[in-house]
Amino acid sequence: MRLQGECNYNIIMLKDYEINKPILETDRLIIRKVSESDVADLKEWLGRDEIYTYWGRKANRNEKNPELMFAPDPRPWVIRKPSPDFDWVIELKESKKVVGMIAVFNIENARMGDIGYRVNPDYWNMGITTEALKEVIRFIFENTELERINGRADVRNIASNKVMEKCGFIKEGTIRQGKMFSVYCDYNIYGLLIEDYKSML
Repeated sequence: MRLQGECNYNIIMLKDYEINKPILETDRLIIRKVSESDVADLKEWLGRDEIYTYWGRKANRNEKNPELMFAPDPRPWVIRKPSPDFDWVIELKESKKVVGMIAVFNIENARMGDIGYRVNPDYWNMGITTEALKEVIRFIFENTELERINGRADVRNIASNKVMEKCGFIKEGTIRQGKMFSVYCDYNIYGLLIEDYKSML
C-alpha cells in the first residue's frame, strides 16, 4: 500500500499497453480484462434496465447477451488495429464475482481520455465504483502519459456525480439539453488533470 504523499511513477507508453492490458488491484477488487469465463456473471446484470436510466440509451445486443462479445469475428479478413483504450471488469476478490465494468476510452493523441463505469445494481452503495475509479486514476496518471481524464453525468444521476467528485474530478460546467448518446438532457462535464491528482497525494 502506498503511503500518503508517496508517488513512484513508472511511465509506459500507451502503445505498449495495446496488447497486454494491466491488472489492477485494490483492497477489495481485481480490475482486469474481461474473459469468456465472465459471461455468466455479466449475464446476471449487464442488460438490466436500471443501469441505463441515465446513460442516454438502452442496453445493446451485446450487453443483453454478453456471450456475443466472444463470438467469432464475422469478417476475419479485416485487420483490426489494437486499441489504446482500457476496458476492464471489476471482480470482487472475496467471491471472485464480476460485479462491474470500468473503462478509459476515446483516448486522443495519447493526451486525454474519457471515463465510464457501471456496476451491478445489487452492489450499489457499497463504494465499489469509487474504489475502482480511484485505482484507475492512479494507474493512468502514474503509469501512462495521459494528462487528463474527462467525465460526464446526467444531472439527475446523483450517484455518478458524487463518485466523480469523491475521486477529485472538477465540475467544469453543465451542458443544457445536450445530446448524450440518443437522448437530450442536462449533463455535467467533469475533468481531472494530472496536476489535480498530484495535489491530492
